Amino acid sequence: MNIQPWFSRISAFVLVLLLSLTAFSLPANALVKDSATQNALEQLLTTNECNGCDLSGVDLSGKDLYGSALVDANLSGANLSGALLNEAKLNRSNLTGADLSHASLLGIKLQDADLTNADLSDARLSNADMSKAKLSGATLTRAELEYAIISDANLSNAIAQDADFKNAYLSRSNLSRGDFSNTLMESVRLSNATLTQSNLCNADLYLAKMPDDTIYNGDVSKYGALDDCN
Repeated sequence: MNIQPWFSRISAFVLVLLLSLTAFSLPANALVKDSATQNALEQLLTTNECNGCDLSGVDLSGKDLYGSALVDANLSGANLSGALLNEAKLNRSNLTGADLSHASLLGIKLQDADLTNADLSDARLSNADMSKAKLSGATLTRAELEYAIISDANLSNAIAQDADFKNAYLSRSNLSRGDFSNTLMESVRLSNATLTQSNLCNADLYLAKMPDDTIYNGDVSKYGALDDCN
């Protein structure tokens, strides 16, 4: 008796049954979220606009999103490395833990955005508006931030070695415990900024306006900052 055809039919039936059970065992909200995220992604790539959309965890690395509208969007954990986002609008967006390394963000609008623990290393942020942004724990190593507006922002514990802040506005921002060693801060505005325990080792502060509105005179210790490179 040849049992192979019968066994094959039983095996196929068991496989289909297992796959069906697996699909039904998935939480309904997980299936809905995946579908909604895919629809949001398609909308963004088609219209260059997705205000308020949930795009958490999506891969947009290297995408051309010039001038895109993503106000109030959720991009937490998203991969935007190398993306083109010049002149994009991401006010109040959630970018916690997002990868924006090597991204071009010239003139981007990030007012009140949450960039906590985001990776902005080697990003180009000249003329960006990041006022009231949350940048606690963010990585800004070698980032270009000339003329960026980062006033009233939280940069506590940020890592920004070798970044370029020339002519940037950091008035009333919190830079406490951040690493700003070897940064270019020529003519930066630090009026009423908090520098407690921030590392300013080898930072170039030529003509910088300090927290007390005086011009930098070589001493940052009176603001609670550290400049000891040892």
